[in-house]
Amino acid sequence: MKSRIAITAIMLVALLGTVVPACTPRVEEAADGYVAVVPAVLQAGSPQAVSVALFKGQSPAAGRVTVALLKDGKEIALSRSNINGKGTIQLNVPAVPEGEYQIVVQGASFQDEAKVKVENNFLVFVETDKPIYKPGQTIHIRVLTLNSELKPVTESVTVEVMDAKGTKIFRSVPKTDDYGIANVDLPISTEPNLGVWKINAVTPKAKTQLDVRVEEYVLPKYEIKVNLPKEWFLPNEVVKGKVAAEYSFGKPVKGDLEIKATRYVGQWQQYATFNVPIDAEAEFTIPAAGYVAGVPAAGGQGNVRLDFTVVEKSTGYQEKTSKLLTVAQSSLILQIIPSGAVFKPGLPFSLMVISKAPDNKLVDTQVRVRITYFDKDLKQIGNEEKTVNTSGGKALLEITPKSESVALSINASAPGASADRAVEAGYSPTGNFIHLEQISQGVPNLGDKIRFKVYSTSEAVNFYYEVVSRGRVVFTDYTKGSELSFATTPQMAPSSRLLVYQILPNAEVAADYLPFKVNAEYPQKVKLELSSPEAKPGDELKINVETEGEARVGIAAVDKSVFILAENRLNLQQVFDELEKLYMKPQAELHEVDIFQGVTSRGAKEIFRDAGVIVMTSK
Repeated sequence: MKSRIAITAIMLVALLGTVVPACTPRVEEAADGYVAVVPAVLQAGSPQAVSVALFKGQSPAAGRVTVALLKDGKEIALSRSNINGKGTIQLNVPAVPEGEYQIVVQGASFQDEAKVKVENNFLVFVETDKPIYKPGQTIHIRVLTLNSELKPVTESVTVEVMDAKGTKIFRSVPKTDDYGIANVDLPISTEPNLGVWKINAVTPKAKTQLDVRVEEYVLPKYEIKVNLPKEWFLPNEVVKGKVAAEYSFGKPVKGDLEIKATRYVGQWQQYATFNVPIDAEAEFTIPAAGYVAGVPAAGGQGNVRLDFTVVEKSTGYQEKTSKLLTVAQSSLILQIIPSGAVFKPGLPFSLMVISKAPDNKLVDTQVRVRITYFDKDLKQIGNEEKTVNTSGGKALLEITPKSESVALSINASAPGASADRAVEAGYSPTGNFIHLEQISQGVPNLGDKIRFKVYSTSEAVNFYYEVVSRGRVVFTDYTKGSELSFATTPQMAPSSRLLVYQILPNAEVAADYLPFKVNAEYPQKVKLELSSPEAKPGDELKINVETEGEARVGIAAVDKSVFILAENRLNLQQVFDELEKLYMKPQAELHEVDIFQGVTSRGAKEIFRDAGVIVMTSK
């Protein structure tokens, strides 16, 4: 019998983390004002960009600027550069201990300082060659360490393994190599504690955990796949679907299919069974659940579990799988997503209405939206109603809140569904605001241009902007128009924030920021070729791996049947998910607001803070 082998490869790729400078015209005017934008957290052992804008009145000016990093008054790092209107100064932060430092920005006519944190953040990942092992086998462990730029770093990693009873049975402290990789092998005894084992990889700044199973298992001979038209059903709706059974070598299974249906009513209760012969595949129908108990963690929705058993006709061998279905009260869910955490009175404000099914698939419907405005005494000062038709499950609605509004409430309703959202106004002592919106469609790929529009209640001379990603300023520029655009770079993936600010004639700073996403991709490609698409046991199989540059490649070859039991391969999305956890924490989230408990003022200071930067200015 031919056996299918799953072969995977992982390659370490470094992303270059440099600030993209903008091309600005030379400015000859001497400066009498400044704005310096510094990341709130600097990364030790790496270059950091400090963005500086110089002014003469409201116009750009020129000057030489020095940036220094101090610890208890002692200079740690220093850099200086000529700034023509707007630019960045690269400050090489040495590998210093973590803690609180001072950053000083100095020009010909000014000096300012602020407190910043210095941290040494990096990522650690752990993977194994397969997700499940038998007694007497060896667990092959690979550890990977990367810095915030996804460059490999050499670090000592403590690897500990706990068995199913929580007993620590293994400890090793390998050091990752120049590619950030370390390999560790753990032989399993012939009589281990069976169950779920936990592998912990710990460094002084990061840790991760991976579960593997140690069992007296038999590799599954075939896989059961369940196909359903949807993952949710109404209480009075029958459940229909199809089951397919296929051997790991591709042939169909003949036998008997049994399905047991249980519903959650405070406890699991079996309410139906279904039996039918199966030859490769079979269709099934399960009666409606009738009633279930809502689960708070599922938003009040209930659950039905289907347990599938396929018994091989010739041997009586059986495989099992299960499916957890959602039982929803309504076929429609509405969601309101405002374009920002606050609105700016007198400026356009967008909100998106989402219509989806209980399984989160987008559906189209007509939605009635009612907006109510409140003044500083929380008295209603007006309302408006609009009807929108969602397309692809989305509808964009633009409103212009009254200039005297300090809060607004939004209600969206459709047959069988409704949603509410409250939003507070931003704060300005003079009532001047700017508001930022993305006007290019969708999520750009690397190298694509992304476009934004800036709305302002005051006539603008210049809008200054920074792109902040992973705690770094990666792009900076200014524009005289109300629209701005730039090409996306690898440093902006997977998520960044665009911070825009304006210097008003009264020296007030108006600001806004907007998160945006960039589709991530491997900056280098890995090509893997096999000498033959199929091989018999004992045959020699040649593997050819090609990369676009020098790299270390890890290869795992595992029987495909193992991955029917579980999956544990490391992938790029997991890496970017960890990056977002590390660097997107300061981002302001859209929480529900109860405006009747009082309004909290949020101005330019809070906008800079939420964007993850510190601002120093004479304005």
